[in-house]
Amino acid sequence: MAARRRQAAWTSLAAGGGLAVAVLALAAAVLAALAPPAGAGPSLADLEREARRARAEMAALQRQLDRVGARLVAAEQRLDAVSARLQESRQAQARAELALELQRQALAARAATLYKTGDLTLLDVLAGLRSFTDLESLRELERDVAEADRAAEERAEALARDARRLARQVEAEREEALAAAAEVRDRKADLDAQLARRQALLQEITARIRKLLSRGGLAAALRLADGGEFTQVTWAKALLVALRMPVTADNVAAIVAWEMAEGGHWYNGASYNPLNTTMPMPGATAMNSVGVKAYTSWAQGLEATVRTLRNGLYEGVLAALRRGDDASAVAAAVGASPWGTGDFSRLL
Repeated sequence: MAARRRQAAWTSLAAGGGLAVAVLALAAAVLAALAPPAGAGPSLADLEREARRARAEMAALQRQLDRVGARLVAAEQRLDAVSARLQESRQAQARAELALELQRQALAARAATLYKTGDLTLLDVLAGLRSFTDLESLRELERDVAEADRAAEERAEALARDARRLARQVEAEREEALAAAAEVRDRKADLDAQLARRQALLQEITARIRKLLSRGGLAAALRLADGGEFTQVTWAKALLVALRMPVTADNVAAIVAWEMAEGGHWYNGASYNPLNTTMPMPGATAMNSVGVKAYTSWAQGLEATVRTLRNGLYEGVLAALRRGDDASAVAAAVGASPWGTGDFSRLL
């Protein structure tokens, strides 16, 4: 019944030579509106490819950042460890140099004590010795003390040298660690900058996609297909984009309910024709006696549906969709139109 009423409306509109010319002119205008303008810039497909590429690059950069971040943590931990060793080595150097200075002071004091004669003369010293054996013992004692002093001083000097060498070695390690950490920080800063540029690019591409979709048209609508196929929901959105109507929750709900009421494509043989329009298109075939068409592609079916809705008989439907805030109003407008579906508010 819906198809018969819609076919009658189309036949009535097309009757007469003048009206035929008007229909052809209208069809040409619609085709011109649906065709992408020359020099319009990248297509939606191009923009989506750019967006996918930008997202892939951002993911790769993030993985690099994660690796560099781990390297930076390791470099900073190494730097902390080397800095602690450097502090310890400097403290050890200070202790060793202090010990050397104290040893030298002790040697000087002992030498002064051993060789200081004060008020005693050499004769006094010799008079105090009972024998040459005592004299020899005194000399051996002086030699032993002198050798012990020299050994102690050499040990102190060796400790000081070792401490200074260790300090230089650790200082060199610290310089290497500083350089490595700085290199990693520079790399991280570079990756951060690259990631920020990709994020800005993705935001720009996303804005351009939204702008392109907001302009609508058949080309933009077809890009809503997933793998070249539509669901009832995505086709509803595609029809709204093709009509350049707001893609609101109410509008989508209304179109989906309309598809369910008509039963095209998914529930009958009207391929690519969810709303069961009878609009003739090249290669389309009638799937029933009243002329509901089975179309050759989603593009053709969408174009036929858009042409039908814009043939001048469905201004009430278009007005309700243009408002976009009342699914029931769309259903009522369809019910009041010659489409033939009736008011499908019960399906909302």
